[in-house]
Amino acid sequence: MFKIINVLLFFFSINCTSQLLNEEDKQLHFGAGALISAPVFSTTYIKNKNLKKAWINSFLAAALVGTAKELIDDKFDERDLKATVLGSLTSSALLTITIKLNKIKWQKLQKNN
Repeated sequence: MFKIINVLLFFFSINCTSQLLNEEDKQLHFGAGALISAPVFSTTYIKNKNLKKAWINSFLAAALVGTAKELIDDKFDERDLKATVLGSLTSSALLTITIKLNKIKWQKLQKNN
């Protein structure tokens, strides 16, 4: 699963400048990607208990909404879409880490009892 994460992060970080998130507009896109991704990730994981499906669904949801927004705009800005997708990937990564840490904590509690 982490191979998929690394490939996605690499793919969408290509040509991302260090200045990408310095612009307020890009910060808003990053936040929107995270806000779209988090509930999709959580809902999918709760239903299926499958991190891979949760990653895919949350990524696709944010990418779809970001692409639709850019198509509606007068000018398609790939940097806006990159910021949206990076927000999605960041949100999904944080949720994955939280889930895995909670599983470890739960296993330790069960061993102690």
